[in-house]
Amino acid sequence: MDDREFELLLEATYRMDDDYFGLESRFIVLAAGRLGLRSGEICHMREEWLNERRRMIVIPAHQSCQKGKDGGICGACEQSARQKAEHNDDVDLEQARESMWSPKTSAAAREVPFDAEPRAELAVERYLDKYGRFQASQTAINRRVTRAAEIAEELDPDMVTPHGLRATAATRFASRGLDTVALQSMFGWSNLSTAHNYIRRSGEATARAIRDIQF
Repeated sequence: MDDREFELLLEATYRMDDDYFGLESRFIVLAAGRLGLRSGEICHMREEWLNERRRMIVIPAHQSCQKGKDGGICGACEQSARQKAEHNDDVDLEQARESMWSPKTSAAAREVPFDAEPRAELAVERYLDKYGRFQASQTAINRRVTRAAEIAEELDPDMVTPHGLRATAATRFASRGLDTVALQSMFGWSNLSTAHNYIRRSGEATARAIRDIQF
């Protein structure tokens, strides 16, 4: 998404009929679209992830998922556990369930500066101060983003996704000159080549570099 499209999406969260859905949707849009968090990370975020002194979101390598029925694991974690057990001969389903929740990759256990964008900083603080943890399911994250895109009117709801918002954040940081190692660290990518791809596609970064050349 370009800056105008993102602002339209964010604006739509203020026009939602329900204040709770509006606050939650803003939290999602800014956490994904400005801080680059994955849906699974947003879904499992707790107040304890915030290091207030260092202004960091500390994403753990493992956290017990209790978002499902009667304190069990959520639907997304159940699906991941079944896939893990199916593709690993040394892990049965119960062991896989006990390992949930964990980030997508080992590199995704990381620290993300949540004061990188003031509006995102406020949204994260206000939501977690009020509720302590993300209240809804991972499926609900998709629904909130889709609903905001529908309200925005100028946007195509089928083209606006949480993953697309994360890519928007990566593109934004790359275009503003964040180097490959820092970009990889912030977004939790296993391969440095992913960060290279975003920086290579950034026309703004190229234009800035050319303007800085002294002839």
